[in-house]
Parts: sequence; C-alpha cells; structure tokens
Amino acid sequence: MAKDIESSTPVMKQFLEIKDKYEDSIVLFRMGDFYETFLDDAIITSKILGIVLTKRANGKAAHVDLAGFPHHALDNYLPKLVKAGHRVAICEQVEDPKLAKGIVKREVVEVVTPGTLTGDQALNDRSNRFIGAICSSKQNSGFSFLDSSTGEFYIGECSTDTLNNLFLKFRPHEIIVSEKATYSSSKWYMEFQPFMSRVANWMFDYDTSHRILTKHFDVKNLKGFGCGSMTLGVCASGALVNHIKSDLSSSLDHVSKLTPVVKDGIMGLDAFTVKNLEIFQSLISQGIHGTLIECLDITQTPSGGRLLRQWLINPSTDLKNIELRHNTVEAFFQEKQLLKLIVKSLSNSSDIQRILGKVNQGKSSPREVFSLADTLGKIPEWQTKLSKTKNEYLSELSKSFIQPKKIVDKITNTINENTPSNLVQGNIIKEGVSAELDELRILLKNGKDWVRKFQDELRKDLDIPKLKVGFNKVFGYFIEVTKTHQSKIPDKFIRKQTLVNSERYITNDLKIYEEKILNAEEKILEIESNLFLELCKFILSEKIMIQINASAISKLDLFTSFATLAIKNNYVKPILTYDKILKIKEGRHPVVERLLPSTEKFIPNDIIMEAEINQIHLLTGPNMAGKSTYLRQLGLLVIMAQIGCFVPAKSATIGIVDKLFTRVGASDNLAGGESTFLVEMNEASNILNNATDNSLILLDEVGRGTSTYDGLSLAWAITEYIHNTKGLRARTIFATHYHELTTLESSLDRLENHHVEVKEFEDSIIFMRTIEKGPGDKSYGIQVAKMAGLPKIIIQRASQILAHHLNDNLNEKNTNPIESHDQLTFFNNQESKIIKKLKKIDLNSMTPIEAIKYLDELKKEYNL
Repeated sequence: MAKDIESSTPVMKQFLEIKDKYEDSIVLFRMGDFYETFLDDAIITSKILGIVLTKRANGKAAHVDLAGFPHHALDNYLPKLVKAGHRVAICEQVEDPKLAKGIVKREVVEVVTPGTLTGDQALNDRSNRFIGAICSSKQNSGFSFLDSSTGEFYIGECSTDTLNNLFLKFRPHEIIVSEKATYSSSKWYMEFQPFMSRVANWMFDYDTSHRILTKHFDVKNLKGFGCGSMTLGVCASGALVNHIKSDLSSSLDHVSKLTPVVKDGIMGLDAFTVKNLEIFQSLISQGIHGTLIECLDITQTPSGGRLLRQWLINPSTDLKNIELRHNTVEAFFQEKQLLKLIVKSLSNSSDIQRILGKVNQGKSSPREVFSLADTLGKIPEWQTKLSKTKNEYLSELSKSFIQPKKIVDKITNTINENTPSNLVQGNIIKEGVSAELDELRILLKNGKDWVRKFQDELRKDLDIPKLKVGFNKVFGYFIEVTKTHQSKIPDKFIRKQTLVNSERYITNDLKIYEEKILNAEEKILEIESNLFLELCKFILSEKIMIQINASAISKLDLFTSFATLAIKNNYVKPILTYDKILKIKEGRHPVVERLLPSTEKFIPNDIIMEAEINQIHLLTGPNMAGKSTYLRQLGLLVIMAQIGCFVPAKSATIGIVDKLFTRVGASDNLAGGESTFLVEMNEASNILNNATDNSLILLDEVGRGTSTYDGLSLAWAITEYIHNTKGLRARTIFATHYHELTTLESSLDRLENHHVEVKEFEDSIIFMRTIEKGPGDKSYGIQVAKMAGLPKIIIQRASQILAHHLNDNLNEKNTNPIESHDQLTFFNNQESKIIKKLKKIDLNSMTPIEAIKYLDELKKEYNL
C-alpha cells in the first residue's frame, strides 16, 4: 500500500518521507489554509478531535484516509492531541507556493510533546508547565526542569529515592530519560511512569552536556550559575537542551540562566505533608476548592500566582530572608493608599514572562507585544511611588527593577496602540517607520486620486482632453486614446490593444504604479511582517532585562497580595526565631474560617510549646471535635509565616521549622500493593528517619490501621522514640484516641497532655472546639455514631458493651501498661476469652456496616 501511495502523487511521497523521520508522531501536514493528516494519523486524529474522517482518491492507490482542520484552529486542536498522549510534528510550507518550482517545500518546524505544549488553551496561567530530565547513577540522580513558556530552567542533584519529592515540587508534564534507563524498582517510578518519554540520543557524558550548555549560554563554564560541580545535573540539563533543540526543533533563545535547586534555606516538605495539608489539592474533591492556594491566591498577575506556588512548595528557613518579606508586607500594610494604587495598576498588567516565550517561538501577536511595552512602561511610576514613601523596604523593592525605557520606546514607536491581534489584519506598524510602507498605504487609500491626477497631467501635457486611464482584470491599467489623436502619442507609450475607434497604451510609470497598487496589500503584509520580526529580535536581545523585571513584578504582586490578605482577613505579622518554640495566641485555620457560613464564627485556639519544656503535646478528644483541623491549622500557619505571609492569629512567635511532617487520615495504595496500614507505616517511617531537632511533626492517629493492641504498642513506642532520641527531639503534636498514652506524661518529662473540650448534655455532646490542658477522659465514639444516624439498636448494644468494658477496667488492679521502660503489658492473661474479644472493639475505626457485622458475629458466637 505504501509503495502504491508513494508512487501515486508527489504530495503523498513527500508526506511519507517526512513521516518516516517522525514515526512516533502525528504529522500535521500544512496544505494551504489547512493542516491535514493521512492514513493512520488521520484515523487517530478524527477520533480524538471528533472531526470527519474522509477519503481521497489517490491515483494508482486505494483511497487514502484523510482528516484535517483550518490552520487558524491549531491552538484549539493541538492540546487535545497532546493531552491524549501523542507527540505532534507540525509540518509547514517553508517556501512561497507562487515561487515554488513543482511541489511546495515542507519541513517539520516543531515537535510538540506534553512538556513543551505552550498554546494559550493548554497553559494554566498560574502554574508552570515543566519538562524534566533525569540522569542517574547507582545512588544519586541529576535532574533538570524547564518551562519553555516562561524560560525558567532548573538544575540539581539528589539521592534517587527522593526524586518523588522533586517531582512533587515541579510537577512535570513530561520526564525525559535514557532509552536504556531502568527505574522499575524506584519509589517514584510507578506514579510518574505515564509521564516518561525515552530518547535514544541521550547525552550521558559530562563533557558533551557541558559543551551544549556553555554554547547555549555563551559562557566559558557553568561556575557563574553555581552548578559547575553538579556532574549528573549537568548531564541531565545538557541532554534536555539537546532534546528540545534537536529532537523537537524548538528554540530556547529566551532561556538566559540556569538556576540551581538547593536544599539549604528551604523547608523540607514531603509528598505526604503537601497532600495531607491540602495545600494545592483537596483530599475530597481533588480540586482547589478548600485548599490553601485558593485561600491565599489573590494575585493580580499570572506570574505572581506562579511565584506564590513556588514559595508555598519551598518555604524559606532563612531568618533574614523571611524577615525581609514580612517587613515589606508590613510596609504595604501601613501604606494602604499606595497599596490600593499598585494593586489596581497590576490588575491591568500582562504576563510578560510568557509573552517573551511566545516571542522566542515566533507565536506572539502584535497586541501581546504592545502589552509587553505597556506593562514595562508602568515600572517608572511604580519605582517613583515606592521610593517616595521613604520606607526602606519599599525603597529597596523599587531598586529591583531595571529601567525599560529603551525597549518601551522601541515598541511604542513601532507598533500602533490599537493594533489588531493578528498580523494579517494589517495596520500594525506606525506611520513614519517605513517610507515604503507609508507609500503603499497611500496607494491603497488614495489610488483613485493618483489615477485621476495622472490622467489630468497626460491630458494637459498631450493636449488630448478626452484621454482616459482605465483598468480591467485582463490588461490591468491602460491609457485609451481615440484614433484622431494618435499622432500626439509619444514614442515612449507602448501599444497594448487596438479597438475599432481607439488605441490602448501603457507607460513605464503606469506599469510601475499598477504593480504597486495590485501588490500593495501583499507587500504591506510582507513589510509589516519583516518589521515585526525585527522588533521581536530586538525584544529577545533584551531578554535578561525583561526577565529581571518580570521577577520583580511577580514579587511586587505577591507582597501586595499578602498585605491585602492581612488587611482583609485580620492577619498578624508573625515573629520568627531560631529558638525551638511555637507560641500562637488565638490561631485560626485560614481555609476553614473562610468556608464557614457568615452565621458561624471560627473558634480560635492557642498553643504554647517550648522544645525544652513541653516538646510533645499529646492531644486527645472525640471525633469531629476539631483535632485534625487544629493540627492542619498549625502546619498551615507555619508555612504561611515562612513564605513571608502574615498569619490568622492574635499573635504568633514561631521557631523556624526546617522540615514539616504530617501523618493525617487513612488511605491506601492498592495499585502499588500497599494496604492502608502499610501506607500509614511508610509515612511514620519517613518522619522518624528524616526529622530533626528543628522539625515540626503533626501526627493525627498512628496505629489505627491494625488491631487495637498492636496499634497502641506502636503509638506508644513512636512517642517514646521522638522524646528520647537525640537529634530527633522535634516539636510534636500527636492527636490520638489511645487514652492509655496519656499516662506517658508521668514518665516522659517533655510530654504534656492536652484535650479538645467537650460538654455533655444528657445523652448528647457539644463540641467546644477549644484546646485545654490535661488528658481527655473518653472518645465519645458512640455519641458520634448516634449523630451519624446509626440504628438505635446498634447504639444501645454498643453502650452496653462499652459500660461492661469500662467496669472491667475499673476492677483491674494494674491499669498502667508499663512494667518497665523496655516492656509493655496490655492485658491480664487471666481474663476470659470473651472479655478480651470485647475489649478489642473500637467503633471509631469502623464504618457503620462493619460495626453492625461485627456485633452480629459476636451475638452469634457468644449468645449475647
């Protein structure tokens, strides 16, 4: 079939030659005003895009499958093909069809993959779209992440088993690995395998990658970027640049620096913690509703929103840096009028990072380029207003900008202010930029006037009153003279046509005019396109200035957003210290208080924790009383404080947290062969192996996924371990239903009991939502089950069993499970089998169906 098709038409032969080079891609083959796909590509494309699959007769061959769409609809259709998991090779006509000798020359100008998709409809304005590369040795890995839409390029190295945390931070849409790489035993492999692309021409060696990078950045070495010693990182970065430039035929001219990813000065946040705290994604809806990012993101610019996400995943541990951020926010907080003016100005600003990326790809519109100048043109005004406040922090912020006058003047002097969005619409370039362009525009606008003037001059010069200048589509412009005046015609006139009573002539001047007027629109488009291209090249030459200003605008946006949040939501400036303390007065959960109905008020809570005095807070209390909210609240307040944001509290003094860990809720990983309990133990293990004296650990139940006594044993031992292990005396809040653990207060000198206050009213309970000192006496599981609507017979029977269990406990002489520091005993071996069975009942860990089933089985087994 392929041979038949190849021999049938030149177009199909050309297509198949290109397809052979891009077998793994859908080829979008430009034909005039359409992108066409053929054969198997057409079948796939028609299904994904929902467009009609047609067939065309193709000479000797059978009918060829065909599916296509208008070229101007590329931004609508391309993301759908890529998101369906396909690479797309865009094959353009690279010569003017009018000048082509034979078939029009075509070439693949770009290969689009999930990590390099940059169309407006594919990008999330407030999130980066990274493509990553990994180069690993036995224990360590080098990595690189690039967002080609913004020009951000990162490099780093880490142990291979922590790559999943790196992927969490960058969330790449595609990961490039060597064709021969094997990662099946790695922890991150299962989750990120769908994002992997394997490439054959991988640049493993340091020298080749180093040469690629130094050539791209036009430098002698990479020391200036702080990554010269990152052998594996350089290998990954060089391979990524080579892949994008060579394999994907994309330009990276706007990428001006390589930024090392460092651990120093950054809070450690693992995947469990980010998930459990619902920073970016809700555990329930899997969307952003009810998340910290939704609560905090009131930025006015897309780049400000992206910076907020970067800060949230990388909270600072540098005290000076954090204080600088807080002081800058405080300055805006105090200068409310200035704050209002800048926020309004920012709201009309453009995403200049992504505009620069489009300029580099040759995909920017004239309107976007003008908006680039409009945004940069606001900088002098911002600088003046910031410096006039005489606030040292705002004055310093004003210095982070670079004067953009040169590029602003160049753009505004070249492009019309009300320029259309599409180059082919014309009227892009200002009058006075090109004399030839101005003349052509005059020809189009005043064509009739020129013809009339030319005609009048000929009549006067030749003394032929009835001489006429006319036009038709066959001969173009002509001079018509009656035969009676033929003798007056100069020799320079060229006879074009003879009629019955007249002769038609042309002159060189008229022919030149004809060519100008007939080709004026085409020539205008060509001149405007060339001038616009020259302007884009100039913009790229100023990329460093643009990127520095883009970074400064993002920070300005974020600081003003933090100040606005503080004013609007009554947030307070926290005090940060290197002391191992956590003192918050009337702290509030930033998300929950926002979601509460206006009729309901959030109940604030205090915490006073000093690592040397009360390192561990053991928190008991019933379900639904607010333990999990309290734990998450503390975690979120610490993160907010360390990114530079004010916090929802009356006052807050926070000892800088180097690593934040949470262990909240129950989930499984069945695809990875991990039960709920194994996932729970994995999280606990991660905490115990990585926490330090300066960490904050938030534990919401440990050991609930196994039997009561196994779970209690583990929770007990973990608590002792955190308390007693040198180098791991992290500040810890441990919420639990194991009330037996409250006896640890007498044996662990830095453990302090706390509970969530509850008031009993007859057979009901009222949640006070307040945290008080001292142990809680019970979990109120049966009352909560009643609130959930369990059948009365279940509630009654559960109450009888609970009463029996409590009475049995009261009769025991030794209720303390501690016989020594090394040995735990949890029950009397003389107890009957039935009592042991009943003591294992824990309705709080069961679903209603499980509880009913369990009680029915007991009833049958023991005739209860």
